Amino acid sequence: MRRSMKELITEDSKMSKYSIYLILLAIIQLNSCKSTAQSNLQESNEMGMELILNENYSGFEQEEYILIKNQKDLNAFYGKINRTRKPGLTPPSIDFNSEMILIWCGDSTASSYADLKLNEKVDILQIHKLKTTASKEENSFIVSPFSVYKLPLSTKTLKIMK
Repeated sequence: MRRSMKELITEDSKMSKYSIYLILLAIIQLNSCKSTAQSNLQESNEMGMELILNENYSGFEQEEYILIKNQKDLNAFYGKINRTRKPGLTPPSIDFNSEMILIWCGDSTASSYADLKLNEKVDILQIHKLKTTASKEENSFIVSPFSVYKLPLSTKTLKIMK
């Protein structure tokens, strides 16, 4: 069975059209992945501080900021907040060779979470308490909320700006 020249040309043009679509799709897919990775990297570099957890009860009666640079201290903090929790919260997995933890604990009258921002100066790390963010379930049962943030490890002094 012999195909005509016209059929071969038509079939060949369909194949090249599909090939062009496939190549364009691959290029678009690769570019979208690259731009997503770059934008995530920019966000993490600008912030320097990542919120890990917001919870409603820390057991602390006064506002406190706790800087944790080792697993033992992190486990001790989680041990304290887990005294009244069943099941308890699991401590996050942190590489203390390159990261540290900052914990904000609200006082017993606080009914919302703090919004913290990190500014790195030459010799200090400044933490600014911008505002409080209303908690999801705002009622009279919320007592001493807390937030856990992950920061890059630093030997600089931490200064809290209220």
